[in-house]
Amino acid sequence: MGNEARAADGPLILRPLRGGPAIPLWLQLKHALRDLVTFDLGPGDRIATEAELCAHYGLSRITVRQAVTSLVDEGLLHRQQGRGTFVRLARRDAPLSNPGHFLASAFDDVPPGAIRLHAAETVPAPSWVASRLGIPADSPVHKLRRVLDRDGAPAAIRTCFVPAALAPDLLGAELEGPLHLVLEQVFGLVAREAQERMEVIRADAFRAGLLGTAAHEPLVLTERVAYDTVGQAIECARTYYRADSFSFTRTLRRGEVRAVRAAGAGP
Repeated sequence: MGNEARAADGPLILRPLRGGPAIPLWLQLKHALRDLVTFDLGPGDRIATEAELCAHYGLSRITVRQAVTSLVDEGLLHRQQGRGTFVRLARRDAPLSNPGHFLASAFDDVPPGAIRLHAAETVPAPSWVASRLGIPADSPVHKLRRVLDRDGAPAAIRTCFVPAALAPDLLGAELEGPLHLVLEQVFGLVAREAQERMEVIRADAFRAGLLGTAAHEPLVLTERVAYDTVGQAIECARTYYRADSFSFTRTLRRGEVRAVRAAGAGP
């Protein structure tokens, strides 16, 4: 395990409380611990015990526990029974758009070997999948499930459905790379547009088992349907990210809005 929040043979490394009487003490402590985690400690480092925090700051056990629990709930810290409270592995930044390919995502942008094929089969399309793909229910679809490992542990799952009529030999193709590139380069199925939505769900027992987490832990789900040039759906992909392993970012620029306004402005 990593270092404790303590200098060698010295006092605890802790930051002062700030905020004044208007800020509740538990929140002041939460901010101080967040600064400690952000600037002084690293993943795997252990923070001071509740007893040490109480003694250092002169706070009650209830106040200290509320501050620590809040950071545990946010995913910055995690408790290990009988061992203490530790800094979690930093979340991987996952941009919502990628200049390399409009369908590329954090699931694809990983080192070789980080993604493993868990299952590949041809099945009758469930009604909900058929509705996404615009095909009759029970039509054959190729179903591929992959698992993304991060630092030796599963961090995300992606399940893809492709109409078998569009790529009959898909399961016999090389499936190591991103599926959208396989569909494009091997089968000539070029995606031109995609609809994607994102929501937070709780892990069921099956996905919790694949991801090595507890049932009902939060997952970030993205569901994407890709369409070709004539509007035919060629793939439905559902990716389940462990919420404690990823954060999602998007760059917003106002310049484009200004340009549109300028173009429509009168004399």
